[in-house]
Amino acid sequence: MSSGKTKAVILAAGVGSRLRPITDVLPKCLVPVRGRPIVDLWLEKLLRAGVYDVLINTHAHAGQVSAYMDQVNATGLMDVTTFHEPELLGSAGTLAANPAFADDARDLIIIYPDNVSEARLDTFLAAHRAHGLPATMLLFRAPNPRACGIATLDASGRVVAFVEKPKEPESDLANAGLYAMTADLYREVAGLRGRDIGFDVLPRLVGRMAGHELNGFHRDIGTVKDLEEVSRLATWIDAGLPGRAASQPGRAEAGTGRPAVFIDRDGTIIEQVHYIRRPEDVRLSSGAAESIAALQRAGFACVCVSNQSGLARGEITPEQHDAVHAEVERQLAAAGVRLDGFEYCPIAPATRDRRAVDHPDRKPGPGMILRAAGRLGIDIGRSWMIGDLPSDVLAGVNAGCGGTILLRSGLGPKGVTADRLAGVFIRDDLPAAARLVVDGPPVPGSIDRLVQGALSA
Repeated sequence: MSSGKTKAVILAAGVGSRLRPITDVLPKCLVPVRGRPIVDLWLEKLLRAGVYDVLINTHAHAGQVSAYMDQVNATGLMDVTTFHEPELLGSAGTLAANPAFADDARDLIIIYPDNVSEARLDTFLAAHRAHGLPATMLLFRAPNPRACGIATLDASGRVVAFVEKPKEPESDLANAGLYAMTADLYREVAGLRGRDIGFDVLPRLVGRMAGHELNGFHRDIGTVKDLEEVSRLATWIDAGLPGRAASQPGRAEAGTGRPAVFIDRDGTIIEQVHYIRRPEDVRLSSGAAESIAALQRAGFACVCVSNQSGLARGEITPEQHDAVHAEVERQLAAAGVRLDGFEYCPIAPATRDRRAVDHPDRKPGPGMILRAAGRLGIDIGRSWMIGDLPSDVLAGVNAGCGGTILLRSGLGPKGVTADRLAGVFIRDDLPAAARLVVDGPPVPGSIDRLVQGALSA
C-alpha cells in the first residue's frame, strides 16, 4: 500500500577515479563544493521538498559515508539507510537489489549526486505528478550533446527517443541524472535486473516518460578541473543565506519587509520542563535574554512560536499556560527584553512523527510563522527559525525561512558534532545560534584546500 509519501535513492557509490587524488581520501559524494559536501546539497533539496526517507549506496570509503549519514539520522530530520556494495552493482543494479524500498511510497526520486544543480525538487515533483506519466527525467541544454544521454521530446513533453552518447544527436536536451517515478514503475525497473540506468532502463521507458527542462545552473563534477570551475561559479550555494548580501546582517533594506528570528520556547528560550504548569518552574535558558536583545539590535524581530499540546491533552489548563508565559515575559522584561510576538498552538499531534504536518498551525506546520509574518510585515525569506526539535526546524523550512538552526540544548541531538547537515545549521544553544545569525554564516572560500592541493599536484 502506498502512503502517499516520496522517497529518494541517491546513487553515490561511484569511485570517482577522475577526481583523484581527492577521492583517494574522500568518497566522491563528500567532496566539498564551497564548503559543503556535494551530497549535502542534495539532502537539503530533499528536506525542502518534504522528502525524508532516503537510501544511499556506498562502495569506496563506505565508512565515511555511513558516519556522515549517522549524523544526519541523529538530527531526527531524515531517515537515511546506507546500502553497501562490496562490488559495484551499477546504477540500475542498486534499484534491482532494493525493490522493497518502494513498498510504502507513492513516488521515488533517483539522484546522481555527482551534479551541482539549481534544480528544485519540489518543482520537479509537481511537474512529475501533473503530466500523468509514470516517469520524469530532468533535462538540461548540453554544450556537447555527444558526451551525454540525449532525449527527444514531442510537443507534449513526452520522451519519444533516448540515446546514450549518440554520434549524431537529435537534440541538445541532455539527461541531468535526476528522475522521478511511481512506486509501481520503480518495482518494474528493479525487476528488469539491469546494470546501467542510461543503457538498460531509459530506452525502455521511451513513450512512458516526460522530460522536464531545467533553466538554471547544472554541472557534473567529473574531474578536478570541473570541480574547481563549479566551486568558483556556484555562488548561489551560499549567496541566498539570510543577511549574506546586507551591509549589516539582518537590516531591512528600503522597500522590503523586516527580517525576523522565530524562536521555540520550551528548551530554547526557557529550560525544558515537561508540561510546564507553574510559573515558579520557569527558568530562562542561559544567555536567552541577551541573545534576543542582540538579535533585536541587529534589526531582527524576535517572535516566539510554541507547540502546546498539553492544552489539548488536558495536562495544562489555559490559565496555567497563560500564567507560565506571563512569567516568561516578566523575566525577559526584567532583563530589558520584550518579544515582538508570541504564537502558540494548542493542538495535539496525530502521530509520533515530528516531521508530519498534522495541522497547519502545529510545528512542523508553517501556520504560526506565516501568521506572525503577515501581522508584523516580516520578510520570511530573510528570516531564521531556531529550536531544539526537528519539528521546529521543519516549520521554518516549510514556511520558507532562509535559514534554520537546530540546537543541541533542550531536547536537541546531543551526539551530533557537525555544524551543518542537510542545509540546517547546528549549534549548542541559543547564544551560539544568535551569534551565527548576527554575524552571518561563514563565507566559504570558493576553492577548498583539498581542491587546491589536487590542482597543484
